[in-house]
This record gives sequence, structure tokens and C-alpha cells, in this order.
Amino acid sequence: MTVRPVRLSRPIAVVPSGKTVEQLARDRTTNALTLIGEMARLCAAGTLPARVEESPARLVVYTQRHAATLYVSDHGDAYRLGHVARLTFKDQERLLRGALTLVGTADWRAFEHVRDVPPRWSAQWPAIAREWSLLDAQRAAASAHPPHHVAYLDLLTEVIEATRDIEIERQRTTPPAQYARKRSTREERHSGRGVYTFTLARQARLSAGAPVFIAEVPSLRGRIVRVDGLDVVVRFDGVVDYRSIPDQGGLHELPSDRVYKAQLDAVETLRQGRAANPRLLAELVDRRLRPFSPAVVAPREPLDPGQLSAFRSALRVPDQLLVLGPPGTGKTRTITEIAAGSVALGERVLVTSHTNRAVDNVLERLPRHIRAVRVGNEDSMTSQARTFMVEAQVQGLRDEILAATEGTAARLSAFADAQPSGSVSSAPAVRWLEFLGAQVDEARAADMRAQAAAAANDAARQHAIAPIAAQLTTAGAALQRVRVDLADAERHLATVRQRFAAADARARSGLLAFFFRWLAARRWRSAQTAEATAGSIRAAAGQAEAAHVGLLAQADALAGRDPETVRWAAARDAATAERRAALEQAGKAAEVIRDCLRPVPAAPGLPPAPGADDLDGWEQHRRLIAGAVTAVRARVGLLAQWRDRVRDADEELQRELVRYADVVVATCVGTATTALLAELEFDLAIVDEAGQISTPNLLVPLVRAKRSVLVGDHHQLPPYLDDEVKGWMESLRGGAAEQVADLLRRSAFERLYLSADDQHRVMLTIQRRMPEPLARFVSGRFYSGVLRTEHPGGPSDSIFRAPFAMVDTADQPMARRAERPGRRQEEWGRGGYINPFEADLITLLITWYVHQYPNWAVIVPYRAQVELVTERLTKTLGDATVIADNVGTVDAFQGGERDLIVYGFTRSNQQGDIGFLKELRRINVAITRARRQLVLVGDGSTLRAAKDRPFAQLMLALTDHLTHSGDLRPSREVQQQLEGLL
Repeated sequence: MTVRPVRLSRPIAVVPSGKTVEQLARDRTTNALTLIGEMARLCAAGTLPARVEESPARLVVYTQRHAATLYVSDHGDAYRLGHVARLTFKDQERLLRGALTLVGTADWRAFEHVRDVPPRWSAQWPAIAREWSLLDAQRAAASAHPPHHVAYLDLLTEVIEATRDIEIERQRTTPPAQYARKRSTREERHSGRGVYTFTLARQARLSAGAPVFIAEVPSLRGRIVRVDGLDVVVRFDGVVDYRSIPDQGGLHELPSDRVYKAQLDAVETLRQGRAANPRLLAELVDRRLRPFSPAVVAPREPLDPGQLSAFRSALRVPDQLLVLGPPGTGKTRTITEIAAGSVALGERVLVTSHTNRAVDNVLERLPRHIRAVRVGNEDSMTSQARTFMVEAQVQGLRDEILAATEGTAARLSAFADAQPSGSVSSAPAVRWLEFLGAQVDEARAADMRAQAAAAANDAARQHAIAPIAAQLTTAGAALQRVRVDLADAERHLATVRQRFAAADARARSGLLAFFFRWLAARRWRSAQTAEATAGSIRAAAGQAEAAHVGLLAQADALAGRDPETVRWAAARDAATAERRAALEQAGKAAEVIRDCLRPVPAAPGLPPAPGADDLDGWEQHRRLIAGAVTAVRARVGLLAQWRDRVRDADEELQRELVRYADVVVATCVGTATTALLAELEFDLAIVDEAGQISTPNLLVPLVRAKRSVLVGDHHQLPPYLDDEVKGWMESLRGGAAEQVADLLRRSAFERLYLSADDQHRVMLTIQRRMPEPLARFVSGRFYSGVLRTEHPGGPSDSIFRAPFAMVDTADQPMARRAERPGRRQEEWGRGGYINPFEADLITLLITWYVHQYPNWAVIVPYRAQVELVTERLTKTLGDATVIADNVGTVDAFQGGERDLIVYGFTRSNQQGDIGFLKELRRINVAITRARRQLVLVGDGSTLRAAKDRPFAQLMLALTDHLTHSGDLRPSREVQQQLEGLL
């Protein structure tokens, strides 16, 4: 934290605005005058932090509980008190970046109007602004980055800004998607907003989650919930009258830079050195990772060796851990255990990914005792995930708080006044405290009376025993002398006896025994003499004691016959009894108050009560009890205020829910585009599917966390790259083109994993999803043969001899098996392809398998082929909703799994053109979704002769593997078999 002091040498004038006065009037804890007074006290103590903010220029000062914004008056002679807000984590974060400390005058005065400020007063703004500029320079020097770090940040900024400009221009210039009709929908409602379905006149490039507006009525804005073919479901931003929506019109995508702003903010956070992990930039660029020792901790659930290694490393890694999770290796289970283990260590955890489905999968597996919060767009969540939304939890939290504090309020009732405005407290504990104080005061008064009576008694006694006073003094002195002599004689006798014993012990044996016998005899005689002397002194002491006792008895008799002595002795004893009785009553009162305090949560502790004669101890004990009662009474008032406010404090409760959540779940971009998370930092960020996340998106959650665990698989789909962005990238020249291409084509996970040392990366190597023949091929071709399988197998298939099979259409005439151009553009803006013969085969397969494998999916590369297969399956099976959920492109099924996967390659031509199928990671994703049976459908001749050499080699290896360990069948044979069965 960078701090510079600013000395204020003159008084400060503060003029609260009317709006601020009204705002603080609603705050029961402070008002404008007390707030200004607190600023003055902190300034005088040299502990008033402040920051300067611009546009407009203003000074923000921070008291213990508030952040107050001060605007300089036009003449520079005063400050106008503007917005006042409770301190938040964001304020703490701002202060940690740098702050001024206002030091000096305690003379802060409130004025109703600026015109009331005395002449020649000054806000001293120039001095404050100058020190802030120096602080900025100091911070900039401290956070200077080496040139290659700056180049990296500049490259990120350039890529984000170019991508943003391309996307916004596309959104701006794309014509509205025309709809032919509208209708109300039965879409589940989670709020009062309107939800309607629009049937498009033709296919359009719209996707779920996109913000849209009605072209004819721009004020009608909403967000796309779902796209089902030509049907687009839109949830509007408010309650929308159905009649206000045109019967026919256009849905126009709303240009938005929300995502890109979040990315640029993350880059700027790195640039300014404000990331929660100050070493993050060096870790990303230079791969400076610190050594550590994995935690020796047992997870909640059993984990295999790779999962356990990831779990234990994740709990201790100080910077980044990269976890490579091939398909079926239990990534979600591992993430869940890491999150639970980190929470057990007292950490706040962020679970994030680029898809809602991925984070919802983790959320739904978290232990119930963990307080988790889901943040984001409700339309994109699963129904179970919605129950974790902040809005859904607020009412439950409110009821929980009121119920939990109901008992506390009842237990505190002994400290609460029934009529707070009364002059005498009606609280039982307070009344007992007053009684206790009265009894201690009475005991103190009785003690003073006892001391005075004792002094008077001593004086009267001395007067009564005057006739024998001289004899008593002489006898006392003689007794004291003889006692001193006796003590000396006793010590001498003990010394002589010890010496005799020592000589006698050595006189029993040894060369000098004769000498020590002589010495012992001599010391025995000395001991006898000392014993005789001591005896005579004892006798004398007895006589002196008897004489003194006799005189004391005479003195007591004289005093007992003296009326004054007797009277004062009685007064002394009575006062002593009164003191003891008062303290006994104080003890009973203290015990009653203790009984009142026992059920109070976190009540101040009290030591045991003093003894009945310890008056000073009782004075201190009364102060301790009074302090405890005062503290509890303050809590009573705060609790009553809090219970009143909590009933209407939705926004505050939402912030508290997130603030005290153990785990926060959101998409990467959602962590920066949700106001509820704006103030939070995390101890650990767990990023799922990190292999699909671009570097700009990944930075958004990483800058919020002190350390991170990235879980992904760079052998599966890379980050999505829009076609226009590809065109911009390819237009670049020189080294910049290579850097941009690497940044866009590869995920940060891939670069970080490949460059990490073995301590900072872990691979999960046991898969339990795929049947062994399929898993063996995937392991050999994509994971260097290290992937092991623990799969239970399953019953034999009714069509194929192995769980890994392919229907080769190369046995059909080219005219029948060939691909055709699709009628619609694909998501990347280029034309797609269809293959009617493959669609027919796939339809036959699913029609037969649908009862054997209720959990099935068809994956094809092109959206046009998706539509064709969906159309034909709908005609055969009839349930369009089920079919729509189970037929899609590879992107739709990454992260998912099904018992049966049927994958159609679609491409079939004599030129060996395969288009984007050459991305080998797409086929890896497609085939690794299968739990029991995988069936490939494609033209083996085209695939094995593909122009793309790596793809052709993969297909040759695939054919060879199927020949030896799978089932490679000609399409005629499979078609005849299916038609015979159906």
C-alpha cells in the first residue's frame, strides 16, 4: 500500500447537501454532524485516509464505517458533502492501491450554506491534488513492467479491441432477423418479466444469451433464452404487453461490448499491478512459478492416484496448477473435491468456466454444508442451479436470520427496556445492576463506619489500661528480647547437631576413622552444652510469656469495665456485620445478572465473585458487570435495528450472501459483469474447460484470485474463433501476425501446461467412461498411450460385434453417398454440407437403438446436416423436443456423455476435401462422448485419402484399429440388417 501524508493547517468547512442529509436521516447509525465530527477526530489523530478521483474532481474520505465524497466549492473555500455509502471490499481494495492520509486540524465545521463559510477559509485543494499527483507518480514507478511484459499487455489489448470492433460492426450491420409470427410461451418464469416465442421467416444468426430488441419498437429489449430451429424464445427486460409487440417484425441483435470491456479491464488490472496475485503477470509471461509441497490431506470421497495428486497439489500451490483431464477421467469430481478441501481451509473459492453447463455440473455436486452462490443469467442455468441464485436464496436467508435471532432476542429480553424513553430502566438485568451498585456503596459506607469505630475503640482502650500500661510495655519488651535470644540458641543448637552428625558418619570406617571419632566426641560435648543453654532460655521465655499474658488479661478486664471501650467495640462489630450483609446481597444480585448473561451468545466473560471481606475486589467486580451489561444492552439495540432492517434489505442481503459465500459459481465473463461480485477477491479460482477458453477471457477471473487451478484438455476443442476475426488475423504481417495467431488459436491452458514443470502440472490418467477398445485408440492417438481404463463393459450390442464400430459408406456409388452443399450458412459464416445417405443410415440406426440405448446422441459436423437428421428422425420417432436435445454439432456435446454416440462425418467426395474436419481435436471430442457404444458413419475412401495429411493418417490408424479391435462394416450389410430388424 502506497501512502502519502497531507498536512491540513487550517479549518475545513463542510456543507452537507440536502439529499445527503435526507439519506443519513434514514441511517440510524449516523447523521451528517456525527460523520463530520468523526472526520475531524481521525484527521487530528492522523488516521483519516482519502483518495482523489476525477471526472469530476472530488475527494473521497474514509471513516471507520463510511466512504464520503467531498466536492470542492466554486470558490475553493469549502467542500460539499455528497454521496455517503457504507464501506465495502471495493473501498478496501482502492485504499490498498494507494491513499493520502489527512493530518492536522480537528477543526472541521458544518455549514448549512456555502455562503455561510467565513472569508479567507480554504479547502486546501491545491495541496491535496499536488500530493495525489506525487502519489500517482510513486505508484507508477513501483509498478513499472519490463518491456516484454508491456509488449504482452499491448498485444492483448490490440487483439481484444480488434475483436470488439469486428463484432460490434457485424452486429450493427447485420439486418434484423424477420419473424413471421409471435406467440406466448410456456417457458418457465423465474421473475415477472415477459417471455415470448418468435417464429422466424428464415434461418438467422442468433444464439442463446444474445441481447436483442424489436426493430420496430427499440424500447422492447430482452435476451434470447433458447433457439429451436426457427423458433426464438426471448425474455424481455420487464413486463411487456403482448399487444405492444408487432405481429410481424424483426429481432435485431443489440450491439454490446460487455464482454470486451471485462477483458480490457482485466488487462488494465494487470498493467496497473492491481491483480489479487501480484505475481500473475510474471507467471503468465515468464512462467516464474514457486516450488511447494503438496498437502497431506484426505479428500471427502475416494480419488484415484491422479485425482488425489491434483487435489493435494491444488490445496498448497501458491500460484498456478494445470490439471490435464482427458475425457472420462473425473474432472468434475476432482474440481468438487478441490473446492470442498479449500473451503475446509477457510478459503473463498471461485468456480468458473466459459459455459454455464460446466459450472452448473460442479455446483450440483458440492456438499450441502458448503454455502454456494450461483451468479449469472438465469435463463442459461439448469433448474437446480437456479436454486443457488442470490435472488432465490435471499428470502430463505431472511427467514433464517429472523428465526436464528428470535431466540437471541428472547434471551436478551432481560436487558431490553420496555419503555426506552423512561427515566428509570425497566430492564431486569439493569435493575439488578443498580441494586448491586447500591449494596456495594452500602458496604463501603459500613466499612468506613467500622474503621472509625475501631479507631475510637483503640483510643478508649488505651485510656482504660493506663494504670498498667508501663508494666505491659516493659513485659512486652522483655518477651521480645527473650524470643530473639531463644531463636539464636535454637539456630546454634541445630548447627552443632549437624556438625556432630557429619563427623559421626565418617567415624565408622576409613583411614581417618580414628580422627573423626575424636572429632565426633568433641562435637557431642558442644552439642550438650548448646542444648543446656537453649533449655534455660526456653524456661526464661516461658516465664516472660506468662507474665505478659497475665498483664494482657488485666488490660482486658480494665477495658471490659470501661463503658466507652465497650460502646465503640459494639459499634465496630455492628458496622462490620452490616458490611458483610451488604456484600452478601451484592453477591446474590451478581448471580442473578450472571444467570441473565449465561444464555446470551458471546457475552463478556466474568471472573468469580470476590470474597465477602474483599471490598476493593467488589468495586472492581461491579465495574466488570456494568461493562458486560452495557455491552449486551448495546447489542440489544443493534439487534432490534437489524431485525427491523433485514425485512426490507434485499440488496444488502444479496451482497452479504455473496460476501460470505464459501464458493461463488459464475462464467468467466460473468465474474466481471455482475455488480454483486465487483468487490470480491478470491483465495482460489478453479477454471474448468480451460482448454477452450481464450487468454482474454481467462484473465477475467484470474486477476480476481490469489492463486488458480486450471482444469482442461488442449487435445479437445480450442477456443472458438469467429470467421471475421480469422480474416483480420490473416491480414497481419510479420512477427505480430504469428503472435496474434498463437494468442487466438491456442488457449492459455495449452501454452501454460506445455511450459509448466512437473510440480505444477498433473494429468488424470484413469478414464471410466469409454469402453476399452475405444479408450485404447484414443489413448494411443491423442494422449501418448498413458490413458488407462477402468470400465465395467456392458452387454453385447445387437448390431455390432464391438463397442467401437464404423459403417463405411465407400461401398455405395458416389452419386448416392456424396455430400451436397447445405442450404444454410454455418455459425462461422461459410456454407455447410449435408449428406442424405448418411442421414438415412443414422435414422435407421437410432430408430433401432432408441429402445436399447434411451440415452443417445447424434453428432455431425455441420448445422445443415443437424437439421436434415433432425427432420428425418422427427418423421420416424415423432418427439421433436427429444430429438432436438440429442442431435447437434460437436460443440454442443463437449463436456457431455451418452450411452450411445453415432457420429457422421458428412464429407464424401473424390477430391479428399474435408474442410474443418482436419481439426483433429473435433473428432477426439466427438468419439470420446460414448459410454457403451460408438458408431461412426462415413466414407472411408474420402477420409483416408484426405488432402490434410495428419487427418488422413488418423483415419488410416482408425481403420486399422477397427479391423483388429473393433467392427468395420460396409454400409450395405448394416443397412440390410437394420431394415430386416425394423
